[in-house]
Amino acid sequence: LDILFQLKTTSAKNMALLRSLSLDEKQSSFQVEDEEPQLTHNPTDNKRAVQGAGEAGEEKGGEPGDKDLSSLSARQAVGGGEQGGPVHPPPVEEDEGVFFPDQIVKLIQQHIMGGGESPGGALLHLLSMSSVCKQWRGLASELPAGSAIAFDCFDNLFSNQPAIQKFRRYAKKETVFWGAAKLLTGYTDVTFSGDAVSDRVLQEAALQAGPHLARCRVSGSSAVTDTGLSALVAQFKALESLEVEDLGKHVTGKTLAHLFERCAALNSLHLSNLPGMNWAPCVAYASSGAGKDLGLTKLHVRGVNLGENFGIVLSRLPNLHELELDGPARNLKSASVCCPKLQRVSYQVSSRPILEEALDALTDMKELRQLELVVKNFMLCADQLRTIGMLPLFELRLDSFIHKQQPTLSRSSYSHVDNEGVKALVDSICHRWCAIVSDVRPLKLSLCGGTALTHDAVSALLRLPILTELDIGGCCRIIAMDKMRLVAKVRAGREMLDSGRRPSMRSSRFPGLML
Repeated sequence: LDILFQLKTTSAKNMALLRSLSLDEKQSSFQVEDEEPQLTHNPTDNKRAVQGAGEAGEEKGGEPGDKDLSSLSARQAVGGGEQGGPVHPPPVEEDEGVFFPDQIVKLIQQHIMGGGESPGGALLHLLSMSSVCKQWRGLASELPAGSAIAFDCFDNLFSNQPAIQKFRRYAKKETVFWGAAKLLTGYTDVTFSGDAVSDRVLQEAALQAGPHLARCRVSGSSAVTDTGLSALVAQFKALESLEVEDLGKHVTGKTLAHLFERCAALNSLHLSNLPGMNWAPCVAYASSGAGKDLGLTKLHVRGVNLGENFGIVLSRLPNLHELELDGPARNLKSASVCCPKLQRVSYQVSSRPILEEALDALTDMKELRQLELVVKNFMLCADQLRTIGMLPLFELRLDSFIHKQQPTLSRSSYSHVDNEGVKALVDSICHRWCAIVSDVRPLKLSLCGGTALTHDAVSALLRLPILTELDIGGCCRIIAMDKMRLVAKVRAGREMLDSGRRPSMRSSRFPGLML
């Protein structure tokens, strides 16, 4: 800001030089004239300065009259004349053109937006830039298409920037956000995060930029209600992605039906941790058959009170490719029937009976290639892992819910898989590859949170024909030497993948043996 202030107070002579170098004019050569003597308010100092200038003129070979002329011009400039008197510098008239060209101000704005700054930090810098003058405020408030900003309270960010540190201590963040929402226009990607985000902030942002928004995220605010979300939805016209998570009980989701009606271009919807969510209006809209089928390709719904009737909503999503959910396994069965294009499923499961029902539905998904099971508070049995190994997957994630919440926990009782389960999984994968040689494909595997896994599990993993990625975060009982063996296994799998060679099974008697 100090640099911007110095640039703004540059003299008229420097401004003329900047205009000659502006983007609208061609680059031209210029000459710097000899500097004139610097005059002060002291007549004695002025007289010495003038005399010094005259002597310098004589040394450079000037005409004899140069000294007199320079002395006369200096006396006229000082205003004292031959009679002396107080010195009054000539008044500087305000020139209406003493401003930066618009192109230079826009370049400063582009540097703020594209200089590696976070969207939240860029918002603060744009507000500071807008406070310089009317010209800068008008140019800084109009953001280029495709810009991303964030109304961020920086609750989870520790930055060394003084502006961000000062803003974190500021008590009236909501007022700042409200003013910024009224001022800024033109952005297409926005994030609202923190308790300083309120309904009136969302309403102003909807009025100024709602029709042009392509991506919107609202999270971590207890002050947002259905009123603010309804104001956003009412202005959406080109929205492609919406994320709403970690809000209070005042958000019931009654605007979802209007969202499906208005946003035909919506392809990604993320709803998470909304304890007051009520799906009745959305289910009623889906069951009524009104409107066209939705074009959603990605759907994430967790912690939003899903019931067994959520399958009615899934029946209106025939183009769905990715699905992340929890709740009853009956919804997965509906997805296997109504969403034939599903390629990736992430399911949070809390008991073995529910997993048994979910595996039946997963087996019916013919296009499924990526599966993530977040296991909560129980151990996967060998039979279930054999069923999972028979699925035609190229990415399998079997992660512990406890590990996601507390990665440092190391008790073996918290583990969701044991050595026998890993052996059953590997045997099943190798058996499938032996039966269908054309089905051998690169495999990415994750066993995060397997605190009970030891050397026996590593020996089983080394029998996999090709392994290109392995995540064993939280597997604290695997020793360093075994980890090095797994690293070598993954490296060999990637080299085989890069070379274009395919592994061939020698005999079904020895699962996992490669030529």
